[in-house]
Amino acid sequence: MNLYENFYQYFVHPVVEYQYKYNIYNTFLYGLLFVIGFIIFYYLFVKNKKVIIDKYFLLNLIILTLIFIIPRVNMDLGYTVRTYLLLTPLLELWILISFLPVLFLYKYRKYYLYILLIILILEIPIFIFGRPINLLPFLMFIILFSFLIYLSYKEKLFYLSIFGEIYETVFSIISIYYFNLQSEHLLLNILIFQYNNPLLFYGLKLSLTLLIALYTKYYLNDDIKNVIYTMIFYLGFLPGLRASLIDILI
Repeated sequence: MNLYENFYQYFVHPVVEYQYKYNIYNTFLYGLLFVIGFIIFYYLFVKNKKVIIDKYFLLNLIILTLIFIIPRVNMDLGYTVRTYLLLTPLLELWILISFLPVLFLYKYRKYYLYILLIILILEIPIFIFGRPINLLPFLMFIILFSFLIYLSYKEKLFYLSIFGEIYETVFSIISIYYFNLQSEHLLLNILIFQYNNPLLFYGLKLSLTLLIALYTKYYLNDDIKNVIYTMIFYLGFLPGLRASLIDILI
């Protein structure tokens, strides 16, 4: 296989043919791009004080992600036509592009949040109208998402970074044990195949998150500290949000 065929097989084909699966190659590349993105964000915006990670920054990020995850979940559950435009990595690209006003129009981030809230309010009834709702995941979502918003509003970034992973763990466990859904995590599927114990994966992931958060808290300066907190929070929150919405409506 030549370079183009390898690239198509591992990166393009899983998306355009709607057979999306993580493999060792795209998992590594997406993870690398994620880290590089936050490094660029730090040097371009945070280090020179053009952007401060405050409550409006965090709330914009959370609400904007929710706005994009809702149509993705609609597609996953078969309520809308499938399109590769909502699959990774394109979904994350649209989120990034839509978040740019928060970075380049930082003084107006509060008003951008109001616009996003209006979009979300219009989107939610379409998402849940006429569909059965699973009570347990719905109640867990209300409780955990409310707490997540509280931590963001209070700018408790250390706790938010850990809570993002807890959020994913709770709803992923509900997905696996309550609805018997298969995870897209490459490492998780390996551990399930080898040890038949998905809790091992989430235990390791949560422990690693805690260690990174504690190291960041005690050994790094405030600017880079907040960027790392946001990065590890989003690593858990993004897949956790999708899992939570799927659990509610599946």
